[in-house]
Amino acid sequence: MAVPNWKIPHIVESSGATIVGEEMCTGERGTQVLTSCNADTIDGLFDNIVDRYFEIDCAVFTPNNDRLEHIKEMNEKYKVDGVIQYSIQFCQPYQGEAISFEKNLEQDGIPVLNLETDYSQEDVGQLKTRIEAFIERIQN
Repeated sequence: MAVPNWKIPHIVESSGATIVGEEMCTGERGTQVLTSCNADTIDGLFDNIVDRYFEIDCAVFTPNNDRLEHIKEMNEKYKVDGVIQYSIQFCQPYQGEAISFEKNLEQDGIPVLNLETDYSQEDVGQLKTRIEAFIERIQN
């Protein structure tokens, strides 16, 4: 989720649900893998930075089984009732993974809502309807 696009979190939480985890670009991913400061040389420190970035499970890397496994781990850790997978229009990496991730998560019994939006407010009503229906579905 790109700052300042708080549209989806606001709709989710004002609809009675609680967001318990977030693995998009600005969330847990930033601290999921930390850079080691153990090295004797500048080159070693640079190598540690490179190693850290190669471990990030961002959607731009493919195949991306690590990201899918991370989502499943978060599901277990936070005991979620469902996953809202949303992407900003024209963010092809996340959109490209959306369908296969949805199928894989739902095979594991995890309900998924896929959303695509932009930075405008024009679709707030439609998003609210879809999110409220999803919340009702997972509460039953």
